[in-house]
Amino acid sequence: MKRLFFFIFLHLIVFLILITSYVYAEDKVFVCKPTIAGLQLDSGKYYFENEHDDDRTPFIDKLTTTQFILNKENIFYKNNKNRSFEQLIPYKSFLSIDLPSHDLNLISKAIKIFQKWDKALDLPALTKDFETYIYLYSFNQEDDNLNHSIKRISIDTTNLMTSEITVPMTSKTPPYFVARLCKNSNLKGLN
Repeated sequence: MKRLFFFIFLHLIVFLILITSYVYAEDKVFVCKPTIAGLQLDSGKYYFENEHDDDRTPFIDKLTTTQFILNKENIFYKNNKNRSFEQLIPYKSFLSIDLPSHDLNLISKAIKIFQKWDKALDLPALTKDFETYIYLYSFNQEDDNLNHSIKRISIDTTNLMTSEITVPMTSKTPPYFVARLCKNSNLKGLN
């Protein structure tokens, strides 16, 4: 009986692996490493690090490598190896969502910060080369309180780059910017 169960179990696992690989066969998978990062200081000035130009990059060194799965209909994002892939919301769709006034105030605050970063970086908010998405990010802190952030992620699949602006909503962490260079990967290489 145990042999029969084990035999069926192994076949089921092989079948699930084949189905999963087939589902993702058409998808583009990217692993994106931080190369430039910055944050706004209390003085109002901006601090930046560039992996290629700076000898020391303590801020970049703390950042995680992100992963994306792109398919014809959706984009999935994984912020670090401890999270699952989560679907991103297209920026244009996000702006048209009908929200309660409290949530709208938070979104308006985040959009103003995105615009400040666009100006500081001398980048247009949305360009034809970048597809832009929103990611609502939450995680448990050590004291079991939830920390919430809104990320605006722009993805350039032609040049394999991403640009992320993160606005923490429930912590005193300042908003920050990260540019990442990506490389094609496959599901075997993902953590």
